[in-house]
Amino acid sequence: MPRIRHSPAKTQKIDRVRRWIYAYFLLLIFEGMLRKWGSLNFLVSSALLIVRDPVVLMIYFLAWKAGVFPKSKYMKVWAALTVIFCFLGVLQVFFNSWLRLVVVLYGIRTYCLHVPLIFLMPRVFQREDLHRIGRWTLLIAGPMAFLMAAQFLLPPDSFINRGTFGEGSEQIGAALGRIRPAGTFSYGTGATSFNLLVAAFLLYSCVDRTWVSGRIRLVAAVAFVLILPISGSRGFVLSCGILLLFAMIGGTFKPRLLWVTLQGAAFGVAIFALLSLTSVFREGLLTFSTRWVEAIGTGGSFNESIVQRFFGEFIGAFNELGTTPVLGYGLGLGSNVGSALTSWSIGFLLGESEWERTVMEMGPVVAVLWLGARCGFGLLLYRRAWACLRRGQALPWLLLGTLGTAFFNGITQQPTALGFLVFTTGLCLTAIKVARSPQPNAAPPRKKSIRLRRLRPAGGI
Repeated sequence: MPRIRHSPAKTQKIDRVRRWIYAYFLLLIFEGMLRKWGSLNFLVSSALLIVRDPVVLMIYFLAWKAGVFPKSKYMKVWAALTVIFCFLGVLQVFFNSWLRLVVVLYGIRTYCLHVPLIFLMPRVFQREDLHRIGRWTLLIAGPMAFLMAAQFLLPPDSFINRGTFGEGSEQIGAALGRIRPAGTFSYGTGATSFNLLVAAFLLYSCVDRTWVSGRIRLVAAVAFVLILPISGSRGFVLSCGILLLFAMIGGTFKPRLLWVTLQGAAFGVAIFALLSLTSVFREGLLTFSTRWVEAIGTGGSFNESIVQRFFGEFIGAFNELGTTPVLGYGLGLGSNVGSALTSWSIGFLLGESEWERTVMEMGPVVAVLWLGARCGFGLLLYRRAWACLRRGQALPWLLLGTLGTAFFNGITQQPTALGFLVFTTGLCLTAIKVARSPQPNAAPPRKKSIRLRRLRPAGGI
């Protein structure tokens, strides 16, 4: 796909859209700081929960003015689903007097508002933008790891470990009196998504070393190994294993990726050995191992805490298909925001897992449509990333590895998780577009020489 040349005026408009997408990315990383440490009370913290919504609306408006707002068949599916959600929300509010309109609007916002950004990013981003995002991610990895280490060492009730709901709220506990450090994010799920993105760009920077310096790569590698034990999250370690598996599979088609992955694993072991000499790293290992042993002691073996937990989500959703009302209980009701607006408490009014919550919010009919469209596009994304991998382009496959199965069953009711799901998918689509375009320094295709055949006279004369 050749790079399209625009007029200077249109290029300026597209650059404006691109800068607002950068702002979306930076807010995704740092909005938790505003909610935890910059907000004065619960109301301000709650309002900052949707601080990226005006930004994404501005992105759409500028993209429409620049004539680059996506109009693909996927956007038509999104528009149809949005109409269905709005119609369903009206019926839910009409037939359920206890259901508040603001809860339904928040639910429609969760399912619909940020989705077009996935298809808009490939229309305005180029190879340079992927490298810039990757460079920023690796640059932030060092300070983020330092902050997470400080949060791990400090008491749970310290200001730096404050939650998003004002005084007295803390981060989720790990073991031995330690918390799961969240970095700049509201809670640990954001730190997990960010550090997985660090790992993907770190592997890619070893395959293609032209866009980032070796010093930045080294600092990011040390930071990534450091936060593995102090994260206190078994899900994060498992997701890193899935990404490593993706890289190993990708190495079957791109030998350099396999070699880089093996080198990176050996280098990571060396960093692990050096960091084990520090007290914070040893304490992190002790906390993580204790948490794992405690989980096994309470019936949380690998089979129960990983395998059954994963497949139990889908089994629970299918069980709810036959018991949930046709119209569902209410869009947005299963989120923490819906719970706070309905019962004035934070919790899960509906199912905790994504599929179960979706079925109970939408009802069986609309839920099957939504989950079917979500899984269908996820399979298409895997197919395209696999095709790029077979042509020797590893970045789409690595970015997809950070998502793992999140595109099918990742949490969308939590704003940070939704933001990373949308932004990483948009980066993956951009990488697929870039992989299909010619390389910047590639030689032009060689013209085939036309060999003229000697014509023989008819009749054998």
